[in-house]
Formats: sequence, structure tokens, C-alpha cells
Amino acid sequence: MIRKLRIKLIIILTSVLAVVVVGIMFSVNLVAQSRNSLEINERLVRIASNDGNVRMDIFDERETGYIDTFSVLIDGAYRLLDIRTGRTSAMTTEEAVAYATTALNADSRSGMVDNYAYLIEMKSYGRIIVFLDITQYDHSNRSLLLTSIMVGLIGIMLFAVMSVILSFWLVRPVKETFEKQKRFISDASHELKTPLAVISANTDVLEGEIGENKWLSYIRTESQRMSELVNELLCLARLDDKSGYMVEMRELNLSELVLITALPFESTVFEMGKTLETEVQPDIQCRGDESSLKHILTILIDNAVKYSDEHGTIRVSLVRQSGKTVLEVYNTGEGIKPENLGKIFERFFRQDESRNSKSGGYGLGLAIAKASVETHGGKIAVQSEYGKWVRFTVTLP
Repeated sequence: MIRKLRIKLIIILTSVLAVVVVGIMFSVNLVAQSRNSLEINERLVRIASNDGNVRMDIFDERETGYIDTFSVLIDGAYRLLDIRTGRTSAMTTEEAVAYATTALNADSRSGMVDNYAYLIEMKSYGRIIVFLDITQYDHSNRSLLLTSIMVGLIGIMLFAVMSVILSFWLVRPVKETFEKQKRFISDASHELKTPLAVISANTDVLEGEIGENKWLSYIRTESQRMSELVNELLCLARLDDKSGYMVEMRELNLSELVLITALPFESTVFEMGKTLETEVQPDIQCRGDESSLKHILTILIDNAVKYSDEHGTIRVSLVRQSGKTVLEVYNTGEGIKPENLGKIFERFFRQDESRNSKSGGYGLGLAIAKASVETHGGKIAVQSEYGKWVRFTVTLP
């Protein structure tokens, strides 16, 4: 639980920073490109206003690297009047005419032809089409983009490392509270076992002296329910405290274990007018703790029996698929509401309080099953069509 909380915090903190960094990168590059676009347009206008003559008195010294420009002058009948080039342009007449023709056919006052930005201005003699090489602008934009990406990635990685360090500090109060809660549950459960055992023993003795009595029957029933709750709480406490929960991992025949576990439910299911089906692939071997696996099966099958509909069907299947062992427990019935599918494995969660009070249970069984499955390195999932069926799937390595 604490580990998952830390991972969530790291992901959230890093994601927030990533969004901020990407936003800043986008804004910086957008501003730079907008500034360059305005600068390109301003220079095209200046050259056009000077009829394509590029003189150093219309450019300052820092702009000399951008004066790869040429202008094509045409009259009203689109006949070539002149071609005027900048200091560094090596454009031939044929190439200049080809560029001008492309710009005129684009039917746009400004735009791009290859690496040249162009501007078409109306003049008394016809038109002037000014071209300016923007290779240096593109190089500047790419350099800024690459630099911002590198800086952003380095910043995100550094913050991810900081998030890992911060997560330990942020979850410390939660961890301490959780540890205290686990200790209290474990201690309280141990302390309750003795008085419950005394109550149960004295109830048996008293019943032997005065005979059957409905009040004694009530006491025995409730003490049994309390004992079940205490045992479930102890089981959860041991699962939470990995150091105190010893499992004996060994190779075992899971197919036989499933059949042996399902067999005791046959009489109960028959008396309830329901159907229990088993589809078990033979001789499936699995490495695990026999007691824990049997407990998982018992929880799932018992859950299916309790919550299946009248004359419903309970199906237990075990197969080996794609190198994984897949156990499924299916039952017809009310199923699980879509909004509760993500909560069904939470401790003390019960979908229908009134129904659970009749069928028993404290909302701990599925939480125990999930923890036990994870102890075996597996996963448990649930699927349901509300009002029709529910299926629990356990996947073991």
C-alpha cells in the first residue's frame, strides 16, 4: 500500500512538472517563431519598399548574414523587367523566374517557396516579388527547439529523482499511521481470541448443565461470527506484515487442490437448489503455499455460492494458458455494479449492506484473496454484467 502510494506521488509530481515544462517549451518556441516571422516580414517589406535594392544603409551590421535575397520586377502584363539580388545571392535568371512564377501561381501575397519567404507588392510599374532565404531562421528555430528539449528532459529527470526522495518524506506520516493501524489490528485480534474462546467454552459447559437454550444459541452464534472476524483480521495483519507472514512455497498439483476445495461445497449448493460445475484441466502444477491457495479458492467459491441467484450456476475452471495458470470462479446472479468494480477488493467494502447483513461477511474476504494472490506473484481481476453474472479471474505464474 505504502509503495503504491509512493509510486503514485512520484508519477503525479513528475507528470505535473512535465506538463509545466512542455508548456514553457511550447510557449518559448512559439514566441521565438512568431518573433522571427515578424522579423522576416519586416525585412521583406523594407526590401520591397526600396524596389529590391539591398543597401547596407537599410540593414544594420548584425543582419548581413541574412541578406541572401533577390527580387523579381514585372510589369502589368507579367513581363520581366529586372532581377535584383542581394550581396550573397547567387540566383540565376532562370531560377529567379521559376521562383517568381511559383509565387504568383500560389495566389497569395506572401508565403514560402523552398527555403525562401516571399512577399508580393504592387508598384506603379507592376509588381515586385521579394525573396529572402530563411535558412538561418530555421536553423535558429531548430537549435532553440533542441536546446529546450534537452533542458526540459534533464529538468524532468532531475525532478523525478527529487520526487523519489520527496515521496519518502511525504508518505512518512501515512506510513506511521498505517503501521500503528496494523499493530492495533494484530494486537486487538490476539487479545480478542482468548475471551472469545472462553465464552464459547463456557457456553458449551452451561448448555451441558441446563440443556438447549435459545439464549445460549444466540451467544454461540455471535461468538462464532466474532471469531471469524478476528481470524480474518489476523490474516490481513499477517499479509500486511510480510516479515511476519511465512509461506511455504513448493510444487503442488493445483488441479487436485481445486477439486478437493470445491468438493465440500457440493452438498451446500445442492441443498440450495443451485448448480456447481467444475472444469479443471488435469495435472496442472503450480509453485505456491497450499494453505494460502486453498484459502483463496474457498473465499471465491463461498462468495459465488452466497451471491448467486436462486437456482443459479456456479462454475469453477482451471486451465493453463500462454505459460500462465488461470483460475476462474463464475456465478450467475445480480453481479457487481459498474461503479463498484474498482472497489470490490477494498477492505470492508460491501456492495449491498442489507444483503450482506443477511448473508454474513465483513467485506474482508476479497481483500484477503487479493493480498494472498499478490504474495504468490499473481493477479486477480473481476468482470461482471450487472444483473446477470460475475467472474473472478486469478492468474498465477
